[in-house]
Amino acid sequence: MTPQGLQTQLERLCQQLVEQPNNLGLLDQAAAVASQLKLPEQAAELYRTYAHHHKQHAGAHFNCGYYLRVAGRYAEAIEYYRQALALGISQPEEVHTNIGVIYNEGLLDNQQAQQAFFQALKIAPNYVPALYNLANSYEQDGDKQHAAHYFNEVIKRHPDYAMAYVRLADVQKAERSDDALIRQLREFLESGKQPLNERIDIAFALGKLHDDCGSYDLAWQFYQQANTWNATTMPAWDVAQQEALLRTITEHYAAPVAVTGGVSQPKPLFICGMFRSGSTLLEQMLGAHDGVTSGGELEFFPRLWQQVQREGIAAFSQRTTVQDYAAIGQDYLDFVQQRFGSQGWVTDKRPDNIWLLGLIKRALPDAKFIVTRRQLLDNCLSVYFTRLGASMNYANSIEHIQAFLALEQQLLAHWQQVFGDDLHVVDYDALVVDPETELGRVLKWLELPWQEQCLAFHERTNAVRTASVWQVRQPLYKSSSGRWRNYQKFLK
Repeated sequence: MTPQGLQTQLERLCQQLVEQPNNLGLLDQAAAVASQLKLPEQAAELYRTYAHHHKQHAGAHFNCGYYLRVAGRYAEAIEYYRQALALGISQPEEVHTNIGVIYNEGLLDNQQAQQAFFQALKIAPNYVPALYNLANSYEQDGDKQHAAHYFNEVIKRHPDYAMAYVRLADVQKAERSDDALIRQLREFLESGKQPLNERIDIAFALGKLHDDCGSYDLAWQFYQQANTWNATTMPAWDVAQQEALLRTITEHYAAPVAVTGGVSQPKPLFICGMFRSGSTLLEQMLGAHDGVTSGGELEFFPRLWQQVQREGIAAFSQRTTVQDYAAIGQDYLDFVQQRFGSQGWVTDKRPDNIWLLGLIKRALPDAKFIVTRRQLLDNCLSVYFTRLGASMNYANSIEHIQAFLALEQQLLAHWQQVFGDDLHVVDYDALVVDPETELGRVLKWLELPWQEQCLAFHERTNAVRTASVWQVRQPLYKSSSGRWRNYQKFLK
């Protein structure tokens, strides 16, 4: 059905719900259609509005929790999940695991997440989703021992669970090309039994393990296969479409924004740039400072940007008033304050926020921006060696990555002209060579004193939810700079 047809169906279902508020089937249909239209907030609001008509229905509370979670309304989602538990829902281990995932991914609280996973395992000791997510949470904490332990617990219960082997490749290194984990992953790949989605992850894992042991030719073969398969799962990247987006953004976000004096609390600090360009490392270093709280990858502005793009940037810009932008900014500050309860600087590290800086600055005139960058070919390879989603469909081709990077450099030049001293560029390669000098410049720009603990960032116990999780658990190293030379013969 076309989007217009789905919208018509949703309107009809909503009208029927007004007339039949006790009809749970109608509610399920309406929420599902809203989800198809990529309207998670409307789906959640539908369920929240009509849930009181089904006070004793555990499944209704579970569904309401699910839609609230998708909409990013995490505290409400947990409350509805807990009501489902109180009503005696079947398979409560699944509900506890869902609560754990919310704490892990949404509220960034791994202590609460792990408690929820352990509660699920207390009910069902062999419940693989709880074991797998528990292992994942320990990986984010930088605890390799416990992460490996629980991934192996998954394997004990489910020896054919290929993704547990894939995740083990993240927490351990291969010393030789005949490593046992490499052999097992190759068996999965060669059997042809795994679904495409898993084959892609297996190929990426094999690329990583062969890179570990210096078998660069084999690593390249597996990375190339992984990206070839991954490209079939998403629309092809359209350079003309990306160029059009660049033109639209630079046209509608060209005027400087008056700064109000830096009085916002918390103080918003956005770290962005190309994926795999050092943004996670920089956030870890800054987050070790007493005046900075690490916010991680927050969904507030990306969710808003989805709405903007559905409406159209031009139409949104024309109808949105100064007061509207101020309300958006206050909502963001309230969101951050509720999440972190912080004064001082709070980082929001989403690499792709670089495309949103014009919108963000309108909403938060006092915001500051850091853009990270690194050597071009090293950055391209690091992106190519990482499985990224459909919103980053340029990542499946070295040529497309280079073209995308060139467009981002044009965008950066535009933002530098518009924002002036409110934007600071950090070079990853310079940072790892002389961290005290480079980080010192950032702290001075933020009007913060130098603190030696920023160089001990790898000792922090916060959770990291990006592909750089293990890199930022080690002291600074320079081996990622110049890595492209290992693959020089494959790069044209």
